Amino acid sequence: MKSRTILSSWQLDEVITIAPVGNGLINTTYKVATLGGVFVLQKIHEIIPDAAAVDMMTVTSYLAEHGLKVPKLILTNDGQPFAVDGEGSRWRLYSWIEGVVVNAIDNEEMTREAGKVVGKMHGLLAKLDYTPAGSIPHFHETEYIVNELQTVSPELSSELATIAQDIIDEVPKLLLDESRQKKQVIHGDLKISNLLFDEAGKAVGVIDFDTILEHFSAVDLGDALRSWCNKTSEDDASAVIDEGLCEAALAGYAEGLGRALTTDERNLYLRATKLIALELASRFLIDVVRDNYFGFDSARYPDRRSHNIARAIGQYHLAQSIKIS
Repeated sequence: MKSRTILSSWQLDEVITIAPVGNGLINTTYKVATLGGVFVLQKIHEIIPDAAAVDMMTVTSYLAEHGLKVPKLILTNDGQPFAVDGEGSRWRLYSWIEGVVVNAIDNEEMTREAGKVVGKMHGLLAKLDYTPAGSIPHFHETEYIVNELQTVSPELSSELATIAQDIIDEVPKLLLDESRQKKQVIHGDLKISNLLFDEAGKAVGVIDFDTILEHFSAVDLGDALRSWCNKTSEDDASAVIDEGLCEAALAGYAEGLGRALTTDERNLYLRATKLIALELASRFLIDVVRDNYFGFDSARYPDRRSHNIARAIGQYHLAQSIKIS
């Protein structure tokens, strides 16, 4: 078993169990219980640059110093941020954070809690003088992604090609620029499953720092609202944004920041939410054709393409439900 063999790269006590955990679309994740503690072991997807490990260490150390609960990366026996197995795959180990992972939330109090922890994180990161070196190429670079969608759209079915063209036409009207907000370090992937809650529903931490980059915090929060304020699932064709959950999330975000949001800021965050839903729909449509990136739920779908089609339609429908001024 590769996961057990690679663990010799770290100084650990006797391993008791290794079990798959989560349903991440990119990395393969295991929970490792040892006599001395519990850890997370991940096989890192090839799309993630080596330098992302340094970004993760820098940003999570800074956030932890300021009281935010985040993963702590464990260096290998030779002081490296990840280990490489015999096939060239990279693996990393970090501390296990106790908490509950959810894939959807349907109550305003929990959404407010999520907003609060992200507001606190964004407020801290706005003060961090650091330029990430390991950002995934073109991640949240919406114009590039939509250009890629235009390239592959002739290979889509007529129904999907119609959706693709609508996205191509709509995205330029939604793009953000620095006249609206300054860029800063952001998390990059704040779907609800990347936050941890306790049994009472209080947000207790943030995980999965593979996608750190310099961008607009509105993009980060827009991605969050896209995830949090959909009461169904990412791949539900009838997905819509829930306005009550959005209001609660924005209230919590303001609380985490420690100040009220202006009307312009609120509108900007909703605009970004629509933009990111369309960006994600574009990425799923691209992978329908290229079939080489996202993981898929094999218990519910026969293959990656089928799941990507469902996710693309779900995110497109979600975007159409978002009203902006």
